[in-house]
Amino acid sequence: MKLIKLLAYCLFPIPSLFAQQRTGRVFEDQNGNNQFEQNEKQLAGIVVSDGYDVVKTDNTGTYTLPHNPSARFLFVTIPSGYKATKTHYIPLRAEHKNLDFALTKDAVQQTDFLRFIQITDTETPLYGPWIDNVRNYAQQQKASLIMHTGDICYEPGMLFHAKQVNSELMGRPTYYTVGNHDLVKGEYGEKLFEDLFGPTYYSFDAGPAHFVVTPMPNGDYKPSYTADQIIAWLKKDLATMDRSKPLIFINHDFFAGPDFILKGEKEQIDLMQYNLKAWFYGHWHNNFAFKQKGVYVVCSNAPNKGGIDNSAAQFVVVDIDKQGIKDIKPIYTNLRDHIQLVHPTADQQIGAQEALPIVISAYDSERKIQKVAVEISAHEMGKRLANVQLSPSGDWLWQAKVPFGKQKGQYDALITIHYENGEQALKRQSFNLAGHAESTMKLQWSAAVNGNIWKTSPLIVGDKLFVATMDDGIGTNHSIIALDKRTGKTLWSLPTINSIKHKLRYSDGILLATDVETNIYAIDANTGKILWTKKPSNPSLPTFVSGPALDNGIYYTGLGKRMSAIDIHTGKVLWEGVDPSGGEATPAELSVVDQTLLAGYNWNALCAYDIQTGKLLWKRQEDGLRFRSGGVTAKDGYLYTTGLNGIFKLNLKTGEIAQKSIKTDDFKVMASPKIVEDLLVMPTSTNGIKAYDPQTLEEKWHFSTGEALVYTSPYSSPDQHKLVGTVESSVTEAKGTFFFGASDGYVYALNKQGKLLSKFNLGAPIFSEITVDGDFIYIADFAGNVSCFKF
Repeated sequence: MKLIKLLAYCLFPIPSLFAQQRTGRVFEDQNGNNQFEQNEKQLAGIVVSDGYDVVKTDNTGTYTLPHNPSARFLFVTIPSGYKATKTHYIPLRAEHKNLDFALTKDAVQQTDFLRFIQITDTETPLYGPWIDNVRNYAQQQKASLIMHTGDICYEPGMLFHAKQVNSELMGRPTYYTVGNHDLVKGEYGEKLFEDLFGPTYYSFDAGPAHFVVTPMPNGDYKPSYTADQIIAWLKKDLATMDRSKPLIFINHDFFAGPDFILKGEKEQIDLMQYNLKAWFYGHWHNNFAFKQKGVYVVCSNAPNKGGIDNSAAQFVVVDIDKQGIKDIKPIYTNLRDHIQLVHPTADQQIGAQEALPIVISAYDSERKIQKVAVEISAHEMGKRLANVQLSPSGDWLWQAKVPFGKQKGQYDALITIHYENGEQALKRQSFNLAGHAESTMKLQWSAAVNGNIWKTSPLIVGDKLFVATMDDGIGTNHSIIALDKRTGKTLWSLPTINSIKHKLRYSDGILLATDVETNIYAIDANTGKILWTKKPSNPSLPTFVSGPALDNGIYYTGLGKRMSAIDIHTGKVLWEGVDPSGGEATPAELSVVDQTLLAGYNWNALCAYDIQTGKLLWKRQEDGLRFRSGGVTAKDGYLYTTGLNGIFKLNLKTGEIAQKSIKTDDFKVMASPKIVEDLLVMPTSTNGIKAYDPQTLEEKWHFSTGEALVYTSPYSSPDQHKLVGTVESSVTEAKGTFFFGASDGYVYALNKQGKLLSKFNLGAPIFSEITVDGDFIYIADFAGNVSCFKF
């Protein structure tokens, strides 16, 4: 009798053995119908998880997981060379009977090379050009996958992306991670994300690499997951990986610290033990990449709008080989067949040179330019005089020299852009070679410095011009360069640890600069030799993109805990570390006025410090002053500055607001107000330049510029289908004329009534201030071209 009962229990276990297990197959879906058929190959050794346990399929391609009532998904670690027929996950809320994973061969992937695209912080329910740019680039350049690193943003943005930015419509596997604004109201913070995009943490293999995706630890609403839960799963996942493969970590923010150890309350894991090669994230709306312990840490701004620190809108293209990161390249959005003849100009004065310099600005957001050629012919006769192929210099510029002698007259330049996919684009522009040019602005020379230039305006000292370059990608094109101001010839070049994005300073033969990691350089301006340097212990956020200040031999640089005052002759730190210690990066300049150091912290405050001690004297945050994109201008004991959309007059000593005027204009630009006589001239994010009465703050005149080529002003975007006439550079006044560069690629000269005197198209955005030296003006544009004009 006892034996019969025992057999009964074995035959009919309660609860059933099968109810305590989840079983399925992983198979190669040869016909792509998402259904297993007998002739299809079942894949052994494939990792499957429920977010708690991790197992591999057996020799028959079958996996078995214990039944975990807390699990909401099953997901497969897609192996290299494959992609999911539908999705890499199976929801478990309503128990599925079919727990099979269907995979198909991915013809785009290679075993020893992978290209993928990172996008982030799109935060929009609107269809914009960036979507087409990313899709078409992925197809044209054979990117294997697209990775969105979070802040799809609230219910409307998440619903839109699920419908419009998915694997099917983008033509490549498209993955998502959870940002802080993707944790929304519901049963728990990540509920809507799960409904639309699946599990919040998972892994996959692609090409030679292993990818791990984890969610933002916290956000607008509390998630149900914990750090301990994720780390416990991660340990099991990484235990199954081939440690010869590069590990690529994906999250919405970077929070591992310099040791790359993830920590929860009880659990922790050292990612360096698993061949970590890169961490990609967003969140800060900054473009900032650095390398630490051999690991690339890469923050990107959104592809559809300007960054909080006025970073350019972009997506990031990453190449990986078996050793790790091979290349990182930002691609600026919303440009197609952008072509501009920069040199020679429409009315070019010819010199004694034997060869005529040709400079062309060309850029495309979707297609790689293979070569650029130009055919020059006489305008009247049509006779071809030259046909040359240009050489690249940076990511926008192409150059050549054409033997031309001193042949005066009008000529046509037929520019041909050859794209890597076989497509071509043509543009014809004319120029006139004359002994005495009639234009108001006469281009003397232009020189490409092989790197982008952001806010670093040309600095003239004696017969030298100093400028610095930036590289938001792999980090090979950032340096400080000295040019001969008369010819543009390079005198010396000094590579830097990371990008220098803002102004250089000079005193007593010493050139000073600070890069985005807050590495400080003191350089012999004559030779380019380093005199002394100061380095932080580790790179950290926020990135330093502010303009340093120099006063009486003391160099002021850094923000918050990294702000310091340094004796330029000895490198001695006089004081360092001030309050507030946090805040977003700001591209505003630091300023010294009457023993007071003024500094801005974006999304925080405008602050004043005692220059002797670093003691905080006052700070102002109200009425939009906490938005610190631009700097300050001092006059008669008062500071003039802008906030979100207002102009302010503050008492220098107390910080009290003496006067304010709230406008409809958006002032989130890097510029500072310019006060000249009875005018306060201020650039805007969307409406060009405006002039106000400094007494009443009422508008006196307005000058419009064209649509920005690249979007930098915070949250400015073409998606609204409104003019974005951004001017990031402060106005420079000389000889009764206002000079400035704009994001539409033009340099402008206006009279004091706001009327256009002259303009010149450089073919690339201009963010830095124009430098005037005697009869000459010097301009550095984003493409990395330095130009000298006689006015």
